[in-house]
Amino acid sequence: MTAAVSPDDARDDAVPSIAERRPGRPRDARADAAIRRAAIEVLADKGPGGFTVDEVAARAGCGKATIYRRWPSRANLLLDTAHSMGLEPERVDTGSVHDDLVRLISQLAAKLRDTPAGRIMPGVIAEASVNPEMRQVLSAFIRDRRERPREVVERAIARGELAPDTDVELVLDMIGAVPFYRELVSGQPLDERDVRRVVDIVLAGLDAG
Repeated sequence: MTAAVSPDDARDDAVPSIAERRPGRPRDARADAAIRRAAIEVLADKGPGGFTVDEVAARAGCGKATIYRRWPSRANLLLDTAHSMGLEPERVDTGSVHDDLVRLISQLAAKLRDTPAGRIMPGVIAEASVNPEMRQVLSAFIRDRRERPREVVERAIARGELAPDTDVELVLDMIGAVPFYRELVSGQPLDERDVRRVVDIVLAGLDAG
């Protein structure tokens, strides 16, 4: 009589861990996909505070060593999972720095408000305030998210819309700070009129400078 196969056994067969494979063989893409799916489930169910490698490994049907070969720490896995849930800004190029910034701020506000990644960000930030490893990973995560806004500002400088000595990093701080504060701290969502006022104030300040 053939023994019944449990769902967990079937999952293990479908996604073998790297530890069970011979050294030198290519990484199993199925294991990558299973771990990412499991990480999203754990983050959605338990939030950042309950996000553990043990729980992800259990849901993915693999060992913790399999996960650590791909992500060096829990913090890296957590932030990579948040990224995959949708907080990456889209590229914009309307031909106008004003309209580009309006779109970028509107995108960020909507993503912080409406995506799973946005909803777990308060917990990630809270953990980063007491966990040095998480702080480093969060800093890298935010730095990556600034690349497309940076393209917009640098393109505006190249087109002559902004002065050559514009402080790019400060502009990025200003356009990112308002949606983060409104959506994650004060609970006052940004509407389109607010977004345009923010951009007007930032650009007016740059012109005055």
